[in-house]
Amino acid sequence: MNLFLKCFKKKQTPHKQNFISPSLCEELLNSFPDMMFIQDKSLNIIQVLNASISLFPYPVKDMIGKNIGFILKNPPLLEDYTHKVETVLQTRQPQRFKLCLQIHGEKVYFDTYITTFSADRILTFFRDITESTINQIEAEKLRSYLSQALENMAIPTSIKDMNTEKYIFWSKQSSIFGLSSEAILGQDETLFMEEKQAQKAQEFDRNLAHRNASYQGIEKFILNDGKEHSLMITKNIFLHGKTKWLVCSSLDVTDMQQQQEKIKSVTQKLMLALHIAKLMLWAFDVQKQVFVIDSEQAAGKSKETLKWDREFSAESFFNALHPEDREETRSSFYRLIKGETNTLQKIIRADFRQKGKYIWIELHASVEKTDANGQVTRLIGTTTSVDQRQKMANSLVEAKEKLEITNSILSSVLSLSKVLPWDCDIPTQTFSCDYHIYHHEDQKAPIQGKYYCTVEKYVNSIHPDFKEHMQKVFEELLCGKRKSFHETYQVHWYNDREYEWIDKQGAIYEYDSAGKPKTIIGSSIVITERKRMEQNLLLAKEQAEESNRLKSAFLANMSHEIRTPLNAIVGFSEVLAQTDEPEERKEYLDIIANNNALLLQLIGDILDLSKIEAGTLEFIYTDVNINTLLEEVEQINKLKVNPEKITLSFQQGLPECTIRTEKNRLLQVINNFMTNAIKFTQKGSISFGYKLQEDKTLYFYVTDTGCGIPADKRDQVFGRFVKLNNFTQGTGLGLAISETIIKRLGGKIGVESAEGQGSTFWFTLPYTPPANSPQSEAKPLPFPAPASEIQQTEKPLILIAEDNLSNYKLFEAILAKDYFLFHAPDGKKAVDLFQKYQPHLILMDLKMPQMDGYEAIREIRKLSSTVPVIAVTAFAFAEDEQKVFKSGFNAYLSKPVHAKLLKEKIQNLINL
Repeated sequence: MNLFLKCFKKKQTPHKQNFISPSLCEELLNSFPDMMFIQDKSLNIIQVLNASISLFPYPVKDMIGKNIGFILKNPPLLEDYTHKVETVLQTRQPQRFKLCLQIHGEKVYFDTYITTFSADRILTFFRDITESTINQIEAEKLRSYLSQALENMAIPTSIKDMNTEKYIFWSKQSSIFGLSSEAILGQDETLFMEEKQAQKAQEFDRNLAHRNASYQGIEKFILNDGKEHSLMITKNIFLHGKTKWLVCSSLDVTDMQQQQEKIKSVTQKLMLALHIAKLMLWAFDVQKQVFVIDSEQAAGKSKETLKWDREFSAESFFNALHPEDREETRSSFYRLIKGETNTLQKIIRADFRQKGKYIWIELHASVEKTDANGQVTRLIGTTTSVDQRQKMANSLVEAKEKLEITNSILSSVLSLSKVLPWDCDIPTQTFSCDYHIYHHEDQKAPIQGKYYCTVEKYVNSIHPDFKEHMQKVFEELLCGKRKSFHETYQVHWYNDREYEWIDKQGAIYEYDSAGKPKTIIGSSIVITERKRMEQNLLLAKEQAEESNRLKSAFLANMSHEIRTPLNAIVGFSEVLAQTDEPEERKEYLDIIANNNALLLQLIGDILDLSKIEAGTLEFIYTDVNINTLLEEVEQINKLKVNPEKITLSFQQGLPECTIRTEKNRLLQVINNFMTNAIKFTQKGSISFGYKLQEDKTLYFYVTDTGCGIPADKRDQVFGRFVKLNNFTQGTGLGLAISETIIKRLGGKIGVESAEGQGSTFWFTLPYTPPANSPQSEAKPLPFPAPASEIQQTEKPLILIAEDNLSNYKLFEAILAKDYFLFHAPDGKKAVDLFQKYQPHLILMDLKMPQMDGYEAIREIRKLSSTVPVIAVTAFAFAEDEQKVFKSGFNAYLSKPVHAKLLKEKIQNLINL
């Protein structure tokens, strides 16, 4: 520039010696690449040098004398230019800047230089830099596109310079680690990891960089939500000269892993196959109908700039698409070109490499450039493979469907078990639940699948005994003083107003941004039945303790009770041997006989009690004439009372009455009633009899005018070892045994009494006609069951091989509710029925006619080696157990059979 100024000045003063010649100055000036404008202080153009018609479409003569604004056109531009000139004139320092002018409808960029030429002259140089400027702008656009593409990737991505081991890129999605790009750029892992963990990660990355290797694996991280997540981490090393970059991407697979844990039967076969998709940038020239890509970038190489060195036609692109996606994709492109849409995003199938295999790709596109008329001339976009992600999505859909089925089953189970999940929205103080097991509003149908109840209304439904405490619990939860609770209390439901026991627990699940509780979740279980069972168990415990106390009292008194008659028997037996007087001998013999009877009664009651506890008290049913039986009772007991003090009478209920029952046990109960009546009646009357009631039961009674029973002891008289008068002879077992007998016979038993007014002991029996009457023909044994019933039943089949009908009835009472039973009276029939019906399990008595259990199991094992067979035996010796298992049985039970143990063994064997 200084050379130019010297030349120009010398051109203006040619008369001085040793100056460059004017022709040489002219040649030098013409060789300059700049146009030069000489202006006065008013910015009027005085002279133009190196004028270019291609840049300024005005002849030089037309520009001379014009203001520079004639060239600049734009007022703001002229104002800025004028300001710079003033600055140059004031400071005598040149100004250099870039200038953009609209010439021929296009932008032309100039490198502009302003300086003073003389005291009142301004010289301005204009150098055309349009080409380099446009190239720079395009490069900036490209860098911007690449940066946006990385920044807006759907997965967290980071780039670390392995030379400095500092992060140079941190995408928006990477904020899940709790750090923004401003915080992490220029830092390393120590910013978000513990020191040892960071050192381990850095050493791992150095090893990758040293080997130029890649890594992919699932790692655990605690993200910005405070929860531990499983991330699929992918690391790749990219080289550029001596620079190595480590590109790391993360994909959160926590939800998928959680779903896989919930449906383990499905997810054990499901493999995690996550591949990070690589973006490929492309441009589409609308006028040429060609796609332009960088071949090296398409090949997966890392580059700073794009060459756009490969073109392929739009037709070849669309032909590479799957036929089902082709036309829709073509239409989407043309809608974008016509301006009907702003962006394009599609997941399609393509085979760009022409390998005969379509893969899923995700395609994004947007408008990059339009012409002066607003017509789209160029599109820019990316493609990336989502083949693995699409396959995983399909697998997740299937997994979610199975999870929905599992949730449906779980909901049904919760509903059936009366477990009620609930939640409470604290801002609105409203309970809600998904099930209609119970609800507290007049809400007949769910609202968006839920039932609702306000906290206030729920608290008002709590039993008064618990209301104040539960109100305090809920208030502490709602204000955050308490984090959880577990309480048992009573509440009534608005549909019936009956109180139910519930076991309710809950905890704060969610807090708002201010740290206040927002949501409580929990569950409620109706435990009314459990509470009832607990009360019954407590009562049973108390009764057992009372029974044990009474039993201890009985054992303490038993010596006295037994020794008293024995003492009389032994003593008078010795005295009897020493006297010859007939009257004395008769008196002694009567005493011995009475005490002998008492001793027999004691022993009989004790034996009956033992049989009851062992479950072996036998009942043999026969036809019994009630009138004849009670007349015999009357005759026998009249001999036991003093007719002068006590009147004993039998009151017949029906002219003829014969029923099928257990005669001995019936007689035992009546005699017990009569003995007690005689024992506690000093004078008055004793009457007994029966009558037929409307419900077709026989009502038996024994009424006396004795001492009666105090009101507070009437409920105890049927208890074991209970004696209302400890000074009377007896065991205190008679009424307890009588109650057991009557219940076994299908009846009821009770007492009506008032102290000092006598008592009426009664019981009822079903009126069962005798066996020879038409209406009482014996029912056939339930074997074999009709084939149609066996085929239609959904219950498991159990064959019971038992020759004793009473034992079969016992099994039927225990198992008929849960299983379909059919009966074989002997071993041979059991083999035949097994072969015919193939039951799920067999109960086999070892001692049966025709063929015993050991023979039968040998025959059955020839037909099946897998069917479970349980041996039922009266023996319990070790050698018997060994013989049972060696013979082929799967298990055995000893008599008497315990219902719970029997059910457990059957359940275990059938489940196998």
